[in-house]
Amino acid sequence: MSPSDEYMEGSIFRVRLHNFLTYTDAELYPGPRLNVVLGPNGTGKSSIVCALCVGLGGSTKILGRAEKVGQFVKHEQDSGFTEVELFFSTGNVTIRRTIYRDNRSTWKLNGRDVGQNKVKSVLQESAIQIDNLCQFLPQDKVGEFSRMTPVQLLKATQAAIGDGELAEQQEAVIAIQRESSSSARDLEAARASLELKKTENAQRKTEVERIREHELRLSETRNMEKKLLWLEFEECKAQVQEQLNRSQALKRALKEAKAQQLTPLERLLKEQTQAGLTARNDKKAASERKQTQEKSFDNLKRQMDVMEGEEGQIKMDLREVHGRHAKMQDRLERMLVELRSSEEKLAALPDEGDLRSSKSALDQEYFNLEQEISDMKLQRDSVAREYSQLEHEIRRLDGQLGKLNNEQEQRKNALRKEDQSCMRAYEWLQKNQDKFRRKVWGPLALEIQVKDQFHAKCLEDTLQKWQLTSFVTECNEDYNTLIRELNEGSNRLGISITNVEDGKGKVFSRPYTPAQLHELQTQYGMSCYLDEVIKAPEVVHEALRTFGGIHTVVLATQETENIINKGTDIFTPLTRMFHKAAFCTPTKKYVSAVSKYGERSTTTRTNDLRNCRYLGVSNANEELKEQIQSKKDELVQQIRAAQAKLEAANGQEREYSARKHAVTQKVQDVREQLRERNKLIDEIEHRKNKVRSYEAELAKDYSDKVQAYERKLQLLAQKHAKVLQSSLDAAHALIDATTSEAELALQSQTIEQRHTVVTRIIKEETAKLKRLEAQYLESREAVKSIGARAARLQAKAEEAAPWDQFEAIFNEFPHDIMELRARIDNNKAAQEYFRGDMRIVEVYERVVAEIVHEEAQLAQLTHNAATLTERINAIKDPWVEELDKVVGNINTSFQQYFQEIGCVGEVLLNMDDDDVAKWGIERRAQFRMNAKLTRMTAEEQSGGEKSVGTIMYLMALQSLTKCPFRVVDEINQGMDIHNERKVFKRITRSSCGGKLPQYFLITPKLITGLEYHRDTTVLVILNGAYNIRQDEWDVDAFLSQGPVKRQRIA
Repeated sequence: MSPSDEYMEGSIFRVRLHNFLTYTDAELYPGPRLNVVLGPNGTGKSSIVCALCVGLGGSTKILGRAEKVGQFVKHEQDSGFTEVELFFSTGNVTIRRTIYRDNRSTWKLNGRDVGQNKVKSVLQESAIQIDNLCQFLPQDKVGEFSRMTPVQLLKATQAAIGDGELAEQQEAVIAIQRESSSSARDLEAARASLELKKTENAQRKTEVERIREHELRLSETRNMEKKLLWLEFEECKAQVQEQLNRSQALKRALKEAKAQQLTPLERLLKEQTQAGLTARNDKKAASERKQTQEKSFDNLKRQMDVMEGEEGQIKMDLREVHGRHAKMQDRLERMLVELRSSEEKLAALPDEGDLRSSKSALDQEYFNLEQEISDMKLQRDSVAREYSQLEHEIRRLDGQLGKLNNEQEQRKNALRKEDQSCMRAYEWLQKNQDKFRRKVWGPLALEIQVKDQFHAKCLEDTLQKWQLTSFVTECNEDYNTLIRELNEGSNRLGISITNVEDGKGKVFSRPYTPAQLHELQTQYGMSCYLDEVIKAPEVVHEALRTFGGIHTVVLATQETENIINKGTDIFTPLTRMFHKAAFCTPTKKYVSAVSKYGERSTTTRTNDLRNCRYLGVSNANEELKEQIQSKKDELVQQIRAAQAKLEAANGQEREYSARKHAVTQKVQDVREQLRERNKLIDEIEHRKNKVRSYEAELAKDYSDKVQAYERKLQLLAQKHAKVLQSSLDAAHALIDATTSEAELALQSQTIEQRHTVVTRIIKEETAKLKRLEAQYLESREAVKSIGARAARLQAKAEEAAPWDQFEAIFNEFPHDIMELRARIDNNKAAQEYFRGDMRIVEVYERVVAEIVHEEAQLAQLTHNAATLTERINAIKDPWVEELDKVVGNINTSFQQYFQEIGCVGEVLLNMDDDDVAKWGIERRAQFRMNAKLTRMTAEEQSGGEKSVGTIMYLMALQSLTKCPFRVVDEINQGMDIHNERKVFKRITRSSCGGKLPQYFLITPKLITGLEYHRDTTVLVILNGAYNIRQDEWDVDAFLSQGPVKRQRIA
């Protein structure tokens, strides 16, 4: 049979691996049907799966083993390649992908360089879907398939069937549904917006009508004001005529007043003026005679006053002479008393020499205290500066501690980004510690403190994610409580929980003795174990040792890496000391183990150390935090000592200040006594001088003065009698002159009164004439002014509203100016109280236009929604019909396959939700007679049961899918013998006999007594020292050899 009859289009004809993972160079030719790849653990079975994925452009994430393609290059090699030859009846296609350590890769198609897109187009034409778990199921993704949600399973199933048309139809329906949902939201929003605008505009309409009424009133007011201009002109015109008539009447009255009244009064005034002049001259002569007599009488009177003053002064001097002697005697006696009092006070005061000596001593004491206080202040200021420096340093250390402590929050943020469920559990635990008997630790990533990033990388590479995010309890009761609260029920978080009973560490053993570790340090630069650089509570250490084996991982140095790169085999000596060795250099991790087959050679697996995800924010500075805290504690002690010194210095300063104040008070007292002493000495000297002065004054003789004053009094009496007689004669003459003057004054006064009356009348008449003249002139000016104003009013009225054009409008308004003004005032008053917003009219009209526009949009949206519904039904109905048939066929096969192994299974299409995106395929199974038919989930069934359900579903899907080959890696792990036998039988039947797709079953072991088909190809993978080299393998030469007899070794 030719290959074209055996292989399906796109099947794998040949695979070659060069410097790929554990392979230096290998080539295999799989069969066209079932290929069972057998080999012990660690021999490289899964490496073939990796080669198919990498070589056919699959994502490395599918494999779950490495994130970057460079990590698939064999250790100590710079590059490698995979070469996959696909069968096609028109000619096979060879795809070679060369990968490099720096994650670069190149592609060749039949020996020609091409881009990856060209390779993908070839694979797409062949219906090869490496990313679909229904066709390509690596070892690390078996569990992921069982954890698929019904929605994910439906998408994967549709993608695997035919050319993926069903999946495309579902995506189209989902897209239209989303568009329809969006359109429905838009439609509802449009309806709500339109209704809102209509409601709001209905409310605005009343206000708009009021504003328009207000505008109409404004227009009416403006027209009335225009008519008011014409009425004011007419009124002003009437005022001009009235003022002209008044001006003519005033002119006539002025002429008559001048002729009849003013001229006779002026003649009478002239006569009275002449008579008054004569009377004034006579009066003047009489006044002069009277003044002469008055002067003579006043002179005599002054002489008498002078003589009376001299007499009084002489009498007073005489009395003073008699009283001065008595006063002086009294003053002398008082001064003597004061002198004795001052001398007594002086005698009571201390001696001046004693006071000055005391003052000098106090001044010296004051100076000494000043010096001591100054020294004390210097000492206190020094302590205060030291205190301030210590405070500043403590604040600086607090700032450093705050920054270091904040790293814990950064680590929490990193955990929250990677695993939200873990942090939700942590936050719940912080609030509910009272529910537990003992302390619950975790997540462990927050409990671990490492010294540098290298140690953190090693730790993350050694531990799995669930270990870093797990929680640790110290008793079974707390373990069950945590399981119940966080891993069961509707709020299930699915966190990992371990229990370390009583929180105590167990005795553990290390892979190397101290002597062996010292040898490794000396020869290869290895330093210590990983657990020795981790700072954590003992219970956390125990959990990491038990579940992570950190006590077996050795930390190496760059020296170790350099030794390895030079080609030195350090792995064999390590595995001789202990069967398995694990150590980390600054850039890589190495795991070596002794093979269980052949000569038990050493195999080594290596990988690059990746950057930390959880421990990226390291607690390597815990030692620094301890140093800072220790230094802070020392500074706190120092600042307390400085504070005690400062308080002692302040107390001593207060004591010195009190002493200084007391000395100051004493100095002031001494100074006051000295001042008082000097004051008393001055007073005593002054009073002694006074006593001597008073005694000299009393010794004088006053008798001559008394006689002289008595002689002066007699002479003054004689002169006073003569002047008195002369005064009587002058008084009689003054009376006669006064009488004559009075008569003439009365006559002159009468004439003056007549003159005043006539003058007043003339003035009044003149004023009247002037008023008449002013009124006349004012009237003439008023005629001019009012005439000009009338002309201006007429021009203004013509300009504002020509009468011919506005006569019809003006006839609607009152013709009386007062009535028109009242109406204008009423309108303006109404306008003043108007508080409307003129912008509402603009808003109202704009919203009216928007309503018209949105009504059109609403109609269009309604039409679009109906169209989308029709589009959905046009695609959805045939898609649902076809999908229902597909699921029915899968269910039929699934049920049959489960019946063959004595179990019950079914596949259902869940269409309960209106949203097509939430539809899914549910697998249900019953593995035991007393169990119920339940939905298969990642938690419900055991590992073996999930594997059975996975392979049965893939078998049921096989007849419906168009793909050239399938790959399933170690699907039989965890199955019991009974199920494994039946599953293998089903795989054989589904992939052998007839032209069926190629099938790769990867497994480390098979039970005996299995049924094999002749289409089955078994590929056995072994390694060891006696294996035949790839380039020396010759099947024909091997078969041509004769049988070899076995010899027993004695």
